Amino acid sequence: MRSLLLGFSIPGLCLALGTASCGGSDSNPGYIGTGGDGGASSGSGGSSGGSGSSSGGSSGGSSGGSSGGSSGGSSGGSGSSSGGTVTGTIGANGGTLSRLLFAVVGDTRPPTEDDVSGYPTSVITKIYQDIEALNPRPPMVLSTGDYQFSSTGSSSTASQQMQIYMGARAAYSGAWFPAMGNHECTGGTTSNCGLGNTNGTTANYTAFMSQMLGPIQKTLPYYSFNVNASDHSWTAKFVMTAANAWDSGQQTWLEQTMAQPTTYTFVFRHESSSTSPAPPGVAGVDAVLANNPYTLLIVGHSHTYGHYSNTPQEALLGNGGAPLSSTTKDFGYGTFSQRSDGAIVGDEVNYMTGAIDSYYHFVIKPDGTLTQ
Repeated sequence: MRSLLLGFSIPGLCLALGTASCGGSDSNPGYIGTGGDGGASSGSGGSSGGSGSSSGGSSGGSSGGSSGGSSGGSSGGSGSSSGGTVTGTIGANGGTLSRLLFAVVGDTRPPTEDDVSGYPTSVITKIYQDIEALNPRPPMVLSTGDYQFSSTGSSSTASQQMQIYMGARAAYSGAWFPAMGNHECTGGTTSNCGLGNTNGTTANYTAFMSQMLGPIQKTLPYYSFNVNASDHSWTAKFVMTAANAWDSGQQTWLEQTMAQPTTYTFVFRHESSSTSPAPPGVAGVDAVLANNPYTLLIVGHSHTYGHYSNTPQEALLGNGGAPLSSTTKDFGYGTFSQRSDGAIVGDEVNYMTGAIDSYYHFVIKPDGTLTQ
């Protein structure tokens, strides 16, 4: 009964009762050790879950396509057993919803550097088309980073690759919030971009800031926004960290943001805690998470997906079109839906078949503990 748990219908998914096409993938109890862009991703996301409320705040291929689609207002669709119609509006700085519902898209890039013709345009376009067709349509999509594989010199294709991605993203009419990946710096896992940092402002970083964050009025590679219940029954914050643009300013911002209490806290970071060599900001983010309650840490970097019992507060979604690291898993996207009891249902959807992978399916409480 997966579609009932998820709380919305997927065209062609699970037929009438939500079971016929809900297939499993592999049941490996740890993340696939290959893949990513410089390290395995097997493990432990930030630390403790905490109890009680979580912690709000905001901060200060083929064809191309235009760099459109920022974060227009959005609202829901028809009803479902997991909470009914989703109504409300989400803009660049958050908003209000009758029920939490969002999608997550992972890494999207060509297999080789500056290969614009090899960009996975058809994959990422179909992913956003599929999300747009969901009923109810998720009012917002968040992405885990790596939208390009570009060199950083005069021959960089960063701007072209960003244009392709933004053209695909325009197939979805809701709000969109991107996190920064290592390929938005130099491509190196240990790279650190931004003014005053080791790698400075590369062409990749500049393209990300201007073409992806510019339309949603963000001036830093890290930011947060709040989404609150229309009836004031819950609050949620989404914290978009940048481990490859790490400095003391981001550390201070993160500590202050996480200290503000909300019912739910969803933290996004491109790399997992187990990535090796370690990105500059992973340890800093983990240290803050260890001292604050949160619901879920959502990561990418490894080109697969997974959620496992030994890391219940970390969800991996890195399969948005980048070369897959697993032969048993396909491209797709994640969905996160609030049940009537307040728990969040997490699922991974295959972009070609619409099938939900039963091995990924999980339900988590606001305080980060698993439930049924």
